[in-house]
Amino acid sequence: METIIINEERLKSTFIELVSVPCPSGDEKEEAALLAEKLKALGIEPQIDDAGEKCGGTTGNVWGFVKGNVPGAVRLFYEAHMDSVAPTTGTKVVEKDGVLYSDGTTTLGGDDKSGIAAVLEAVQCILENDLPHGDIQVCFTIGEETGSNGVRFMDKEMIQADVGYCMDCGGHPGAIFNASPKAINVKLTVHGKTAHAGLEPEKGINAIMLAAEALHALPAYGRLDEQTTLSVDMIGGGLASNIVPDACEVIVDMRCPDEARLERLKNETVAIFCNAAEAKGGTVTVEVKDVAPGVNLNTEHAAVKLAATAAAKLNFPVSTGFTGGCSDANFLCGMGLPTVLLATGMDKIHTTEERLALDDLNNAARWVLGITEEAAAGKA
Repeated sequence: METIIINEERLKSTFIELVSVPCPSGDEKEEAALLAEKLKALGIEPQIDDAGEKCGGTTGNVWGFVKGNVPGAVRLFYEAHMDSVAPTTGTKVVEKDGVLYSDGTTTLGGDDKSGIAAVLEAVQCILENDLPHGDIQVCFTIGEETGSNGVRFMDKEMIQADVGYCMDCGGHPGAIFNASPKAINVKLTVHGKTAHAGLEPEKGINAIMLAAEALHALPAYGRLDEQTTLSVDMIGGGLASNIVPDACEVIVDMRCPDEARLERLKNETVAIFCNAAEAKGGTVTVEVKDVAPGVNLNTEHAAVKLAATAAAKLNFPVSTGFTGGCSDANFLCGMGLPTVLLATGMDKIHTTEERLALDDLNNAARWVLGITEEAAAGKA
């Protein structure tokens, strides 16, 4: 593939148009309609799936497929999410010194319209220049910010690709995140016994205090090692200020790429709570929820090599590594599609100070082009 210069003004215009449309999690219907029209304009027949119906949203994921013109090329899946965190409605973009910001009243929406815009621009360059490419599948998902609902509820049989790229991470293009932890939530409900707090507190068993003793007995929390975390994130209990509480619920987020280590950590935590409660007449019930499967692709995997080779040829600073966060890539890997997370330049996300350098946005689109070139050349 000869070097193609992306249309930087068109890319910027696309990004600004995308972020101007309301797109809160669970109500991305306007964004989905806009993206469907953009795919049609490229000659791609869009498909909106039923993921929204399954999770209570107003629309589903938007899919597009471009048939390859190079037989045997690696089939690619490019994914980015439509929703942005609040405040996200009425975004007005301000440009200063080559960097895009909101006007300070909303988030910018670079998370994740930077990924969507980059993919759209790259695909348009491929089609209008009739560049060699394998099959390309794009998917713009809903509800990522509220638990990757778009991916959770998609039909994995719709995926027609060999490797995937989730365009949804901070950092400069060239940064590849090929590993992330499995995540679980452990809900520990400590049960005690009610009694009047003033008249006969000695007849009660204070579940909140039992939970406090269990939490105090934890040997560590926060970052346990380079890739393992344990965070006590929610706690609640009690019926009224004059009743000894008979229940206290604690939710603990645990993450580790080593599933055996994660299982041990869960069991150790449960044992600490049970021991603390039972020592004073209480009990504990436990519920475990799988939050996200892990990602663990070595640097020789085709998905990683394609991205790294393309970035190196573009003279981007190439890196691979681990991220403690979970994304749509985790769920795609769990469905059997090897997927890595790629940086698109988004910065200060989830705040009204969010920013996106135009150089990063342009390079994200160039990176998609470069990966597509490598896939067509069969150099995975």
